[in-house]
Amino acid sequence: MQGRFPRAGAWLAALGALSLLAVLAMTPLIRYSKSWLVAEAPQPRADWIVVLGGESGERVIGAAELYHQGRAPFVFVSGEGDCLLIVKRLQMAGVPRGKIGYECQSRSTRQNAEFTRQALASHQPRRVTLVTSWFHSRRALETFRQAWPEVDWGMHIVYPGNDLYHSLAWYEAGAVLTEYLKILVYSVRYWTFK
Repeated sequence: MQGRFPRAGAWLAALGALSLLAVLAMTPLIRYSKSWLVAEAPQPRADWIVVLGGESGERVIGAAELYHQGRAPFVFVSGEGDCLLIVKRLQMAGVPRGKIGYECQSRSTRQNAEFTRQALASHQPRRVTLVTSWFHSRRALETFRQAWPEVDWGMHIVYPGNDLYHSLAWYEAGAVLTEYLKILVYSVRYWTFK
């Protein structure tokens, strides 16, 4: 029985060392995420606002604010899951139903871009502003630019709180770390960051 405890102690020590290394690796990823993950591309005017699904609170508010500021005459919702909820919330925020288009089939950012292109191509938009969470903005903007290079893509980032500097809440840390993995996958499968 004594022979088992030293081995368990070695495993616990190794697990502790790996945990410490993981924390040390994650700290700069979270600390510098607002520099590394954010893509800003302001657009004073667009033909469409495209709000991406996956978070129906701040993204809806951001899209509705842009619409009411007169930044674009139409809003398009892209993404499975909360798509119809976003449409409903946009209406509750005062965007007329006739000004909202949507597709509720896409399951990834890549599909968001492809399905949005299919849905909006007949309208021949020249400028489109994307609305998404701050940590998703770089990957979303690059993906849409690659999927539809003829369009001038803008970006309107949304975040909880009063400003981006104060926005990183603990509940966002998991999404931020996951975003790094998604960027790695997208850079290998679809594009390379410039």
